[in-house]
Amino acid sequence: MKINLTAAIGIAAGSLGLIVGSLLPKPQQSYGMAVVTGTTTPSPAMKGYLEKVDALIEKWGCEYVVRDLDTLLMEGDGGPLTVITRCPNASTQDGINFYESDEYQELVKMRAPFTDWDFRLVQGKF
Repeated sequence: MKINLTAAIGIAAGSLGLIVGSLLPKPQQSYGMAVVTGTTTPSPAMKGYLEKVDALIEKWGCEYVVRDLDTLLMEGDGGPLTVITRCPNASTQDGINFYESDEYQELVKMRAPFTDWDFRLVQGKF
């Protein structure tokens, strides 16, 4: 069996590159994040809200980091709901634009009778 020296060197170099690349530190990425805490009164209307907000979050290029409807509260006055979303490379202004968008404000009207939420916008780095 004849071994192609060029191919063998290429495979070895590629493998070494993958190994070294996985060991190198990755640059931090900035995220616009929304942090929501509070209480929610169970209602069938909230199912419609959840379906629509999930689609809107995806449309804006965001994803859930935490979505816990029964947070174990160890200290403070916060409610049992905790939701954190992250949006890669989004700014605080992007978060404001999302919150003030007609689409989200319609959802706020839908959920408002059933929720007592704190909605915060923050910048995060991972």
